[in-house]
Amino acid sequence: MEKILQDLQGIIVRALPTFFIVVLLYFVLKSLIFRPIEQVLEERRKRTLGAIEASEATLKEVERKSAEYETALSAARSEIYQGVENNREALIAEQAKSLEQARAKASELVAAAKSEIETETAQARAGLAAEAERLADEIAGRILSGRTSA
Repeated sequence: MEKILQDLQGIIVRALPTFFIVVLLYFVLKSLIFRPIEQVLEERRKRTLGAIEASEATLKEVERKSAEYETALSAARSEIYQGVENNREALIAEQAKSLEQARAKASELVAAAKSEIETETAQARAGLAAEAERLADEIAGRILSGRTSA
Protein backbone atom coordinates (compact mmCIF):
# COMPACT_ATOMS: atom_id res chain seq x y z
CA MET A 1 0.00 0.00 0.00
CA GLU A 2 2.93 2.18 0.64
CA LYS A 3 4.03 1.69 -2.87
CA ILE A 4 0.69 2.89 -4.09
CA LEU A 5 0.92 5.97 -1.91
CA GLN A 6 4.40 6.71 -3.15
CA ASP A 7 3.29 6.25 -6.74
CA LEU A 8 0.31 8.46 -6.07
CA GLN A 9 2.53 11.06 -4.47
CA GLY A 10 4.81 10.97 -7.49
CA ILE A 11 1.89 11.42 -9.81
CA ILE A 12 0.58 14.35 -7.78
CA VAL A 13 4.00 15.99 -7.64
CA ARG A 14 4.37 15.63 -11.39
CA ALA A 15 0.76 16.83 -11.96
CA LEU A 16 1.14 19.93 -9.78
CA PRO A 17 3.06 21.96 -12.36
CA THR A 18 0.44 21.04 -14.97
CA PHE A 19 -2.31 22.03 -12.56
CA PHE A 20 -0.67 25.38 -11.86
CA ILE A 21 -0.06 25.91 -15.56
CA VAL A 22 -3.75 25.17 -16.27
CA VAL A 23 -4.88 27.56 -13.49
CA LEU A 24 -2.44 30.21 -14.71
CA LEU A 25 -3.61 29.66 -18.27
CA TYR A 26 -7.23 30.02 -17.12
CA PHE A 27 -6.56 33.43 -15.49
CA VAL A 28 -4.50 34.61 -18.46
CA LEU A 29 -7.15 33.54 -20.96
CA LYS A 30 -9.87 35.06 -18.80
CA SER A 31 -8.11 38.41 -18.58
CA LEU A 32 -6.82 38.51 -22.16
CA ILE A 33 -9.63 36.87 -24.14
CA PHE A 34 -12.81 36.13 -22.21
CA ARG A 35 -13.17 39.48 -20.38
CA PRO A 36 -12.79 41.57 -23.61
CA ILE A 37 -15.19 39.23 -25.41
CA GLU A 38 -17.68 39.59 -22.55
CA GLN A 39 -17.29 43.37 -22.67
CA VAL A 40 -17.86 43.41 -26.44
CA LEU A 41 -20.88 41.15 -26.05
CA GLU A 42 -22.26 43.32 -23.23
CA GLU A 43 -21.76 46.48 -25.28
CA ARG A 44 -23.44 44.81 -28.26
CA ARG A 45 -26.35 43.75 -26.03
CA LYS A 46 -26.68 47.30 -24.67
CA ARG A 47 -26.60 48.76 -28.18
CA THR A 48 -29.11 46.23 -29.41
CA LEU A 49 -31.40 46.85 -26.45
CA GLY A 50 -30.88 50.59 -26.86
CA ALA A 51 -31.81 50.37 -30.53
CA ILE A 52 -34.84 48.25 -29.70
CA GLU A 53 -35.92 50.69 -26.98
CA ALA A 54 -35.36 53.63 -29.32
CA SER A 55 -37.38 51.96 -32.06
CA GLU A 56 -40.16 51.14 -29.58
CA ALA A 57 -40.18 54.76 -28.41
CA THR A 58 -40.26 55.94 -32.01
CA LEU A 59 -43.07 53.52 -32.77
CA LYS A 60 -45.07 54.80 -29.78
CA GLU A 61 -44.48 58.38 -30.93
CA VAL A 62 -45.61 57.49 -34.45
CA GLU A 63 -48.73 55.81 -33.07
CA ARG A 64 -49.47 58.87 -30.90
CA LYS A 65 -49.01 61.25 -33.82
CA SER A 66 -51.10 58.97 -36.04
CA ALA A 67 -53.90 59.05 -33.45
CA GLU A 68 -53.62 62.86 -33.25
CA TYR A 69 -53.74 63.03 -37.06
CA GLU A 70 -56.81 60.80 -37.19
CA THR A 71 -58.50 62.91 -34.51
CA ALA A 72 -57.68 66.13 -36.36
CA LEU A 73 -58.81 64.59 -39.65
CA SER A 74 -62.11 63.48 -38.11
CA ALA A 75 -62.64 66.94 -36.62
CA ALA A 76 -61.90 68.57 -39.98
CA ARG A 77 -64.28 66.19 -41.78
CA SER A 78 -66.96 66.90 -39.20
CA GLU A 79 -66.43 70.63 -39.62
CA ILE A 80 -66.61 70.32 -43.40
CA TYR A 81 -69.78 68.22 -43.22
CA GLN A 82 -71.29 70.74 -40.79
CA GLY A 83 -70.39 73.59 -43.17
CA VAL A 84 -71.91 71.72 -46.11
CA GLU A 85 -75.06 71.04 -44.07
CA ASN A 86 -75.28 74.71 -43.04
CA ASN A 87 -74.85 75.79 -46.66
CA ARG A 88 -77.50 73.31 -47.77
CA GLU A 89 -79.93 74.56 -45.13
CA ALA A 90 -79.22 78.18 -46.09
CA LEU A 91 -79.79 77.32 -49.76
CA ILE A 92 -83.06 75.56 -48.94
CA ALA A 93 -84.18 78.56 -46.88
CA GLU A 94 -83.21 80.91 -49.71
CA GLN A 95 -85.06 78.76 -52.23
CA ALA A 96 -88.13 78.69 -49.98
CA LYS A 97 -87.96 82.48 -49.63
CA SER A 98 -87.57 82.91 -53.41
CA LEU A 99 -90.45 80.51 -53.99
CA GLU A 100 -92.63 82.42 -51.52
CA GLN A 101 -91.74 85.71 -53.21
CA ALA A 102 -92.53 84.19 -56.63
CA ARG A 103 -95.87 82.90 -55.31
CA ALA A 104 -96.68 86.31 -53.83
CA LYS A 105 -95.76 88.03 -57.11
CA ALA A 106 -97.79 85.47 -59.06
CA SER A 107 -100.74 86.06 -56.73
CA GLU A 108 -100.41 89.81 -57.28
CA LEU A 109 -100.23 89.30 -61.05
CA VAL A 110 -103.27 86.97 -60.96
CA ALA A 111 -105.19 89.50 -58.84
CA ALA A 112 -104.19 92.33 -61.21
CA ALA A 113 -105.15 90.20 -64.22
CA LYS A 114 -108.50 89.30 -62.62
CA SER A 115 -109.11 92.96 -61.87
CA GLU A 116 -108.19 93.90 -65.44
CA ILE A 117 -110.38 91.12 -66.83
CA GLU A 118 -113.26 92.25 -64.63
CA THR A 119 -112.74 95.84 -65.79
CA GLU A 120 -112.57 94.75 -69.44
CA THR A 121 -115.60 92.51 -68.91
CA ALA A 122 -117.55 95.40 -67.38
CA GLN A 123 -116.46 97.69 -70.24
CA ALA A 124 -117.36 95.01 -72.80
CA ARG A 125 -120.76 94.50 -71.17
CA ALA A 126 -121.31 98.23 -71.09
CA GLY A 127 -120.20 98.45 -74.73
CA LEU A 128 -122.38 95.48 -75.67
CA ALA A 129 -125.32 96.95 -73.78
CA ALA A 130 -124.84 100.28 -75.56
CA GLU A 131 -124.39 98.50 -78.90
CA ALA A 132 -127.44 96.33 -78.22
CA GLU A 133 -129.43 99.44 -77.40
CA ARG A 134 -128.21 101.22 -80.53
CA LEU A 135 -128.94 98.16 -82.64
CA ALA A 136 -132.34 97.84 -81.03
CA ASP A 137 -133.02 101.52 -81.77
CA GLU A 138 -131.79 101.06 -85.34
CA ILE A 139 -133.84 97.91 -85.84
CA ALA A 140 -136.83 99.59 -84.30
CA GLY A 141 -136.21 102.68 -86.49
CA ARG A 142 -135.98 100.55 -89.63
CA ILE A 143 -138.96 98.56 -88.71
CA LEU A 144 -140.93 101.72 -88.04
CA SER A 145 -139.64 103.48 -91.11
CA GLY A 146 -140.39 100.43 -93.24
CA ARG A 147 -143.96 100.32 -92.07
CA THR A 148 -144.54 103.90 -92.75
CA SER A 149 -143.12 103.67 -96.22
CA ALA A 150 -144.98 100.54 -97.17
